[in-house]
Amino acid sequence: MRVKDGARAATAEHPATPSVAPRFTRAAQAERSRLEGKREQLLRKREAVEAELGLIDRAVGGVDELIELLAPLLAANGSEPGSVGDGIRAEAEPGGSGPARRRGT
Repeated sequence: MRVKDGARAATAEHPATPSVAPRFTRAAQAERSRLEGKREQLLRKREAVEAELGLIDRAVGGVDELIELLAPLLAANGSEPGSVGDGIRAEAEPGGSGPARRRGT
């Protein structure tokens, strides 16, 4: 019975923190460093893409303003402003340069 009591007493105490072999620690540190580098690289790529999207959005806005300026001129010449403006935008939107494209990616 004393053996059982001794075993219980040993398990009731908190076990010592297991030590990790130095090679596993070095491997974990190397992997962490690699992942942090990859994360930084991805963040830089995201910033570059966001900057490029900003330029594209401004260009699309400029083209939209020009289309709106042309609409009264076409109406004055007897053209159908609704069909011309809608036709141009309908062709441009499936290409994915508008805001709907940004939500999809």
